[in-house]
Amino acid sequence: MKRRIFLNGSMNIDGNTARLAEEVFQGFDYTPINLAEHHINQIGQNISGQSDDFHNVMKQLIMSDDIVIGTPVYWSSMSGYLKTFIDRFADTLDAPLAGKRVYLIIQGTAPDDAVPFITNVICHLCRRFQMKYMGLATNSSEASKLHNLIVNIK
Repeated sequence: MKRRIFLNGSMNIDGNTARLAEEVFQGFDYTPINLAEHHINQIGQNISGQSDDFHNVMKQLIMSDDIVIGTPVYWSSMSGYLKTFIDRFADTLDAPLAGKRVYLIIQGTAPDDAVPFITNVICHLCRRFQMKYMGLATNSSEASKLHNLIVNIK
């Protein structure tokens, strides 16, 4: 059985980003991971006696087959929650993520200027960890296309 994860970078865990993920995963079971509900330190930040949730979240990604990464556009970029999480990948350069399928959701009122930057970061992450970048959705029509990709994977 395939394991599907939605890595939600939005502060609004039930907002538009989550709704697009529901469209992508329509009819499939999936586990949402809302980064806003996790404490993840900034890269290099060592707070004495305080652990964070990065490795627990990473373990869930490692166990998954399909990962939908979602972010709203904040100031022409991805959310800080998602950026912090991505920065921390430097702590796990040997993470066994090869072959994971990654889908991207970027949403906002006018994300056009942010789309190339965010997509570039996710594609770079996929190349580095040998994951398969499958595509992008910024609206319901594109979410439907990502859904069809998931349906047609054997």
